[in-house]
Amino acid sequence: MADVMPYLEQIRAKFDDPMLQEKMKGFTKSLQFVFTDTGKTYLMNITDGKSATLKEEKLEKPDIQVTWSSDTFVGIQEKKVNATTAFMTGKVKIKGSMDDLMKLQKVMM
Repeated sequence: MADVMPYLEQIRAKFDDPMLQEKMKGFTKSLQFVFTDTGKTYLMNITDGKSATLKEEKLEKPDIQVTWSSDTFVGIQEKKVNATTAFMTGKVKIKGSMDDLMKLQKVMM
């Protein structure tokens, strides 16, 4: 099991960048990360693309939910695992709007 917190915090911190804030303007969504191997769930709330909060919490109906193992998540973040391959082979499961996911893709990788 890999430690996911440094990587989740890196994603959250990207929302402090004024250039990203401009690109994500108006984007207000809840993004839930479910880790199958640790049983932990983290919630990132993005507000108007300008800020994001992160806490260990489970939301009944998040806008977007990504389910994976901590090793898959960290592997994707470290560019040791191909995200598309992981998705196609079922190592990553996603629920939510494809438009929202495409918008977040650049932030999460």
